[in-house]
Amino acid sequence: MAHGITIFDFSLKYTASAPAVLKSFSLNVSPGTCCAVIGPTGAGKTSLLHCLAGTMRRHHPESVSTGSMMIGSVRYEGAPGELLFPTTGLVLQDPYVQISGVRDTVLAEIRFTLENLQNVPPNADQRIRALLGQLGIEHLANRKPTSLSGGETQRVALATMLIAHPPVLLLDEPTTALDYGAQDKLRRIIRSLKGSVTVIVTDTHLDFGLAAADDIAIVDHGRNIIQGPPPVILSRLGELTALVPHRGWGMIHALSTSPKAAVRHRAQLTKVLDLR
Repeated sequence: MAHGITIFDFSLKYTASAPAVLKSFSLNVSPGTCCAVIGPTGAGKTSLLHCLAGTMRRHHPESVSTGSMMIGSVRYEGAPGELLFPTTGLVLQDPYVQISGVRDTVLAEIRFTLENLQNVPPNADQRIRALLGQLGIEHLANRKPTSLSGGETQRVALATMLIAHPPVLLLDEPTTALDYGAQDKLRRIIRSLKGSVTVIVTDTHLDFGLAAADDIAIVDHGRNIIQGPPPVILSRLGELTALVPHRGWGMIHALSTSPKAAVRHRAQLTKVLDLR
């Protein structure tokens, strides 16, 4: 079951004397929805995901955090001290580092997740092949994991998380090395998870978030500047352009002079481009 996420007044420093990476950060994500966290490099996006994954204090034991995080019904004061997988599954910006290198096929690589969780059901291979089909990579089942393209590797890394049925999925700048076709495949995957998994995806550009997410949070210097559904963000592009570049949405910026106009334009583009 998908978990909601509530972050309240959360602040993070890598050491007690270091500058804050996240500053009084608050965020609400409804269960089963996708929230895109958008902002420039250094805004605190990756640090936020590592806190939600429970990996922050493992990699940075001297980090100091205040405020609270609630994932589902569990509340954490400061950053969680333990790894939260399989409650939250994190796919890193560089998916190659999530391939173990100790398994010879994609199918075995994904089964390795279940082995580490000590939960390998009798029908494991059948479940894995079904998941590969859902992700459009069933033809890779017998390929060597280290021989894949960037887009293929990303979907395999995603499969290693999804096979554990996490209620929350975290994707750190997944579009960085993907061409348009691969981005569209990822968008369709994210939309297919709606209702069953809560997704947080980070990016430096706005385009993918507009196409894939139900809600968008614009962050800068560790703060959540604004959060809302795509039409609300579109209506404020004029003040956000310098902060979050948008490659293909210039005409929306020119035409969305009011929330009502933004809604009308997004409906038109959705129909033409099949973005959602």
